[in-house]
Amino acid sequence: MKKKMKKAIILFLSLVLTMGLFASCGGSGGGEDTEGKTSLTVAVDSDYDTLHPSDWSTTVEHRLNNQIYDTLLQKNYEDQTELEPRVAESWEVSEDGKCYTFHLRDDVTFHNGEKLTAEDIGFTLDMYAESQYQGAVVEGFDHYEIVDDYTIKVYTSSVYAPFLESMSQMFIASKAYYEEAGEDKFAQEPVGCGPYKWVSHEIGNKAELEAYDDYYRGAPSIKTVTFKVISDVASMGMSIQTGEIDFAEIDPSVVSTLEGDDSVAIEEANQTTFGFVAMNTEKEPYNDVKFRQAINYAIDRQSIVDSVEEGYATPNSNLLTPDRLGYSEDQLQYTYDPDKAKELLKECGIEEGYDLGTMYVSEQYKLLAQTIQANLEAVGLKCTIEILEFNAYLDKISQGDFGITCLQMSLEGDTQQVAMALCTDYIGMANNARYSNTEIDELFNKAVHTIDEDERAAVYDEIFTKVQEEAVYAVLYNPTMLYARNASLNIHTLPVEGVYYIYDFSW
Repeated sequence: MKKKMKKAIILFLSLVLTMGLFASCGGSGGGEDTEGKTSLTVAVDSDYDTLHPSDWSTTVEHRLNNQIYDTLLQKNYEDQTELEPRVAESWEVSEDGKCYTFHLRDDVTFHNGEKLTAEDIGFTLDMYAESQYQGAVVEGFDHYEIVDDYTIKVYTSSVYAPFLESMSQMFIASKAYYEEAGEDKFAQEPVGCGPYKWVSHEIGNKAELEAYDDYYRGAPSIKTVTFKVISDVASMGMSIQTGEIDFAEIDPSVVSTLEGDDSVAIEEANQTTFGFVAMNTEKEPYNDVKFRQAINYAIDRQSIVDSVEEGYATPNSNLLTPDRLGYSEDQLQYTYDPDKAKELLKECGIEEGYDLGTMYVSEQYKLLAQTIQANLEAVGLKCTIEILEFNAYLDKISQGDFGITCLQMSLEGDTQQVAMALCTDYIGMANNARYSNTEIDELFNKAVHTIDEDERAAVYDEIFTKVQEEAVYAVLYNPTMLYARNASLNIHTLPVEGVYYIYDFSW
């Protein structure tokens, strides 16, 4: 499991856009005549390396794969706990919770015209199980049995509660195309069963897709899609305003400029991403729960939201967002209380002017670190900030060569994913606190094998009640994901994490 998750965790830590302001210029994006328009241009800030369905590792690769491939199930836009049919038109779970029978549609074809069958589902499961990038998607998978061309039984090694939800994340690949094309062509010239087929890729410039008219849910209304690489923020902003770009993820720093342009609309999406302070619980004084609590009370979360996140975030001291299974308002919430922080510091023997040493951070968290530094100084704790190149920073954190740091991380999906921030097995990976507690490890293991949702919620409540009391992290906020679109473009409701499907866009 560690091997499967390591590179994905590094990705989660690195997916933070660092954008500046761009000059305002009058645009014509929403003023153009879009009646009858069938093309769409999406701006992305970086190019992709691969479109392999199970070995992708960046946001842009995920975004493109969402258009090219399809999944057995999909989460409802409005209610992410509701699963809807896609390639699987129906499914059943055995009484013992260890066998999932998927009944496939018989009208699904890949972009080369070949029919999708249960053989392709089995092939994809095996491919994901071997992936060091996306292997966690099929965590718990043991083996499968092909009943007929359109029925497959998938067995887990034990009860694994999030398994059905994870099937909404598995991009289905063609076994025949893989065997015919070979690994390289399979990854660079993908053939999926989704609404858009891959057409071309100009490295460092753009990727082009076109509608697959034989898509089983009906042909898309938008016929051609260009993913344009624009790494410069000023250029991206101007392109949105002039109408050269129709849709793009943006940083809070550009919103004030775009809001004054009637040709552009701003969309928001919630994230489970969290900004936080990590304290190395293997080292003094961070191994003292009262000290960690003091840090939590010392930080002004609202001030950080207002200044660092420019208002586009929600203060939160919990690893869970309120919409996640197991969150409870009864769990301890840390508020800004410098007097309480000073009292706790005194109780654990920390005197005024105590030097914490160096706070290592990467460049994109410099402003966050400076704000935290000022909050700590106000309660009598000193530290110096040292900026490291991102990969050097990750190495230092993963090796435990630090006392205190701050960053953002995303552990999206089922609440069980948050185990990576808390369980012993993930020390050196997403467990940045290097926290080890046998009771917490056992409770997460209990939760993942509990099928009843109310019972699972109760286990998670027990976990996060304890985690909050022990102040394992100083969680600060949940940032808001922002998109800009041509005002004439209709898009679907953006779900948590801002995942989008161009099939449901229209002019």
